[in-house]
Amino acid sequence: MITRRTFVKKASLAAGIAAVSGGVGCFENKPHKEETMKFSELIEARRSVRKYAKAEISKDEMAKIVEEALNAPSWKNTETTRYYAAIGDDAKAKIWSDALPGFNAASSENAAALVAVTFVPGQSGYMGNTPANELGEMWGAYDCGLASSYFVLAAKDHGWDTLIMGIRDTAKVKAILNIPEKEILTSVIAVGKSAQPYFKNPRKPVAEVLKVV
Repeated sequence: MITRRTFVKKASLAAGIAAVSGGVGCFENKPHKEETMKFSELIEARRSVRKYAKAEISKDEMAKIVEEALNAPSWKNTETTRYYAAIGDDAKAKIWSDALPGFNAASSENAAALVAVTFVPGQSGYMGNTPANELGEMWGAYDCGLASSYFVLAAKDHGWDTLIMGIRDTAKVKAILNIPEKEILTSVIAVGKSAQPYFKNPRKPVAEVLKVV
């Protein structure tokens, strides 16, 4: 069982999950008492959200989410993933106007934070200065993906919805957030309060993606 600060009522969650099998369900994004959620419920509840209500997130809560995301595994515990969180109105406005295409800016409008996620190259997947295998820097991206998964689940556990955006202007994001040139930008993640109905896109059958020998 996972303890969480929630903005989702259990009744709404149950209704949303039940409605998934037949179509669309909704979550109520209202403050509620602390309660517990099974991990299976948490990964069901976390969905990409493309419409947000206005909300603010504190530096402390963002730090707590990142602290929990640090539990993600990484190559030899190198932990090369880095987070750059824009929570101020000016920084977010600059990213929306200059660094994101129109559709991503619109999908993340009103988000409480825009978080650029990067990794430091030359460490994950390396033995000294030599790549450990043919994947090379792909190990850094792999670790960053794992860390991002932990981040969005931790955010949901705190009652925040997310959208991972891969299409962006790398140079402008780095300039706005003062990201070191050597770091490799993987995505910008919107963090906010959902203003859209809950829905789940169909998933592939397990038999199509799993082979057991």
